[in-house]
Amino acid sequence: MSEPLFQSLEDAVVVAETNLLDTQVAVETLRAELDQFTRLHQIQLGPLYSRLDELDALTAETEAAMTGDPEAIRRAVEARAKVSGEDPLLRAEEEVIDSEGDAAGDTDTDTPRPPKQESASSPDPDTPVRPSKTAQRLYRELARRSHPDLVQDPTEIARRSAFITRVNAAYEKDDLPALQKLSEEWSLTAVGPAPDAPQREKWLQHRLIWLRAKQAELALERQTLLENPMADVLAAYQYDALTALRSISEQLYTAIQERETLLNALIGS
Repeated sequence: MSEPLFQSLEDAVVVAETNLLDTQVAVETLRAELDQFTRLHQIQLGPLYSRLDELDALTAETEAAMTGDPEAIRRAVEARAKVSGEDPLLRAEEEVIDSEGDAAGDTDTDTPRPPKQESASSPDPDTPVRPSKTAQRLYRELARRSHPDLVQDPTEIARRSAFITRVNAAYEKDDLPALQKLSEEWSLTAVGPAPDAPQREKWLQHRLIWLRAKQAELALERQTLLENPMADVLAAYQYDALTALRSISEQLYTAIQERETLLNALIGS
């Protein structure tokens, strides 16, 4: 192979390595964002969703008790099953009909109270949802130097895998001191045959094919993450998780107030 073609191959491998590592950082960042947002969503907004489901069930049961309409009874069964986690098909409609009097009495005497604001804690402004730019830079540098995907020797892969596990843990926590310490710990090592070695050309060709295959795998993994429903929610708020949580919380409280108003109107009619 001529010198210009050999240099082009070297350059192509460098570009492919850089693209792969950048994609790895993007995928790890997206995964961390989704994991943290899903956890916060469940902790902070879960009680509000449960309150909405309970109000829907109470409203449906009140309507069923007042009208005796079979369709209203079916809706009541389904609404209550959603709250309790039961399969509505396993509950006979006759059970609802038999308990109409009890349902009406319970509703009259147990007017739901507005949910307390404390039931779902406000998002902590200091909660780390996205690794910082500095953490991303340190992670990218460490991945470029130490990622196990950059070598093929089994012993070296095992050593790098153990190290990159520590790097990933620090990155997900946005632990800058730990990342800096890991960066100091790692020493840069050469990869592949020497530039003037006869087998260098073949190694570069195989490496370029392998790098592009790994890039395709990561692209597919990223697409799978983006298809997560939580990713759609985050995207709607420009991946600002705290703003998303606050906005959704406000919407849920408004919906709860509307449901309570409707239920109280039914009880008073």
